[in-house]
Amino acid sequence: MGMYDIETRTYEPKNFFAGDFPTKTESGIAGEALAEYTPVTKNSEGKIVAVAAASGSGDSAKAATTGDVIGITAAAVEAADDPVVYYLTGEFFEEALNLPENVTVEAIKEPLRKLSIFLRTLN
Repeated sequence: MGMYDIETRTYEPKNFFAGDFPTKTESGIAGEALAEYTPVTKNSEGKIVAVAAASGSGDSAKAATTGDVIGITAAAVEAADDPVVYYLTGEFFEEALNLPENVTVEAIKEPLRKLSIFLRTLN
């Protein structure tokens, strides 16, 4: 080790695609603004919305919709009623997902696997 050894740093871009599993997309109408790479489901009107964790209690309790996940958004959507494209299949890095508040990877990993969406970790 010399006195003038060069320090090396690595920069890792945020990779989303984690493998060669074929990706298929579907399009729909957004029920709300959505970030890129957000796990989504359909609301009662058939519009695409982010999955949600269970919330509230008693009469106002809302069940989690993570088990009803249908895909992951391919791009951000600015507003409700805009077109949205989402992945139906593929291999993605879980670190790149935009998870809604209180939604865990564990809550969506199994339901996504049934759709042929496989979540991998960077390590």
